[in-house]
Amino acid sequence: PVGGYDHIRLRGDVERVSVTVKAGQVEPLLLGIEAGNLIPGAVYAGNDEVNLGLGELAGKFVAMPGFDLVDQSSRAFDSSSTAGKDVVIAAFHTTCHETCPLYTALFFQLAKKIPASVTLAEVTTDPDVDTPAVLLDYRNRTGATWEFATGTRDQLASFWKPFGVELASGDTHTSTLALIDRHGYIRLVYRGAPKVGGDIPPALVSSLSAQGLRQLASGGDGWGAPDVLQALLTIAGPEQSPQPAGGKAPSFALASTEGGTVSLASLAGKPLVINFWRSDCPPCRAEMPLLQQRVGAQPNVQLVLINWGESGEVARSFLSRVGIQQRSLLDSDLAVGRAYGVAALPTTIFVRSDGTIDRRQIGQLDERVLTAELSNLVSQ
Repeated sequence: PVGGYDHIRLRGDVERVSVTVKAGQVEPLLLGIEAGNLIPGAVYAGNDEVNLGLGELAGKFVAMPGFDLVDQSSRAFDSSSTAGKDVVIAAFHTTCHETCPLYTALFFQLAKKIPASVTLAEVTTDPDVDTPAVLLDYRNRTGATWEFATGTRDQLASFWKPFGVELASGDTHTSTLALIDRHGYIRLVYRGAPKVGGDIPPALVSSLSAQGLRQLASGGDGWGAPDVLQALLTIAGPEQSPQPAGGKAPSFALASTEGGTVSLASLAGKPLVINFWRSDCPPCRAEMPLLQQRVGAQPNVQLVLINWGESGEVARSFLSRVGIQQRSLLDSDLAVGRAYGVAALPTTIFVRSDGTIDRRQIGQLDERVLTAELSNLVSQ
């Protein structure tokens, strides 16, 4: 019947979803079903959502592996409890005094702006110390209102494996933030220290080490709450929304995995698809074969892969492992990525033949978006 609905029921399974049925219009629904039951989070309503679902369920996006953790109150924090919500997760532990307090400050900023459909969670990398009781004490001391999660060493190693984050204590862990969409797919990965400015509780400032204070003063790696909030808006659509750009592409001269140096000037005259990636970024791994296939089929467009912050050995090993027959340039100090406005991975820059930027794409490319952007480039 005509009207608004807030859930779908299949036998005994219920999934929350907003559906509006209008007279004389078809409202498509796509349901993921396994063994006769609804797959948690796999409910898509409306044309855009159904298009997203077709891509996700067809394996074009990277699914977050199932996980089974507990929160600060020993309640379940798992795949089922987060289904249907966009989730922002950050690697952290309570004994870190360098970047972890900055991530907590970032979450304070995000908590003021996010809708109820988004879950924030700091997930420990030090389960030996960070028991539920320790996490609850940290939450109470800082005044945080979001989730903190822990588990066994095996559970947490499995949780962080897709992001290349090792279990660690002290200030040695890999600083990572990731966005998982409401259907359970990894969409964006951020690395390094966030920029939080002066909006940080005094208790967190006092917990920072000397290096942490330097990170705070320098603005970390340049990305912060505005970037994450914008990314949350874009993952609500069927694909990451391309951001309008303009202006000349910043020049560079970078070492190549095949030896020698490649400059932007040496690539002049053809449209370019510049893709910033890392081996420990799941969406980067998922989209790279598509990039090679689609861009490679365009004789007048050149694909430029730029590895962001990893060694040549790591980049070469990854490209060989996934069957990519393409050199990659090495942005070892992250300077070129920053010049191009890279905050999260993957990021793809479409450059016209005259050297001006046509579009910036944040997040994994959908085939339809890539096809449309290539068409734009070759027609200009």
